[in-house]
Amino acid sequence: MRILRYGVAALALFGTVACGGLTKSPAEGLSFKAPADWPSSPGIMGMMQFWSSPDKKQVLMLFKVPADFKTEQAFSSADVKDAHIEAQRTIKVCGERPADYMKAIATSSRTGDDNNLEMVSTKSADGVLMAMYIYPIGTKPDATADAAIYQLCPAKS
Repeated sequence: MRILRYGVAALALFGTVACGGLTKSPAEGLSFKAPADWPSSPGIMGMMQFWSSPDKKQVLMLFKVPADFKTEQAFSSADVKDAHIEAQRTIKVCGERPADYMKAIATSSRTGDDNNLEMVSTKSADGVLMAMYIYPIGTKPDATADAAIYQLCPAKS
């Protein structure tokens, strides 16, 4: 009976640790800060997480992905289609770290509405960090959400 109790306790502990890894945020260890009043999804295995504005009209996403990850995969995860790139350039984040910036107009797969889409991506030690901000055309972007996409830097201790 004692062995059974220890086995059940060990299994529960393993499940807790494993599930903790499943809900790890990709923002851990980064200076990335989503707006405080925006609810988030749980992190998904440390690879992606989503935040939405209280009115659900704006979305902020953070991805930590392998180097061979394609932008189209991010668009698919963001539930957008028909992205028309308006601007694309190389920028610097975290002082001197090269990054790619892109602004596009993309159509929501769910509503059919066109939205602004801004994305910043930069190489990391183990792949690519990518932040995306989507907000309706004709609305002013949320300053904190807009700033977050540039915060792909290691957090300062």
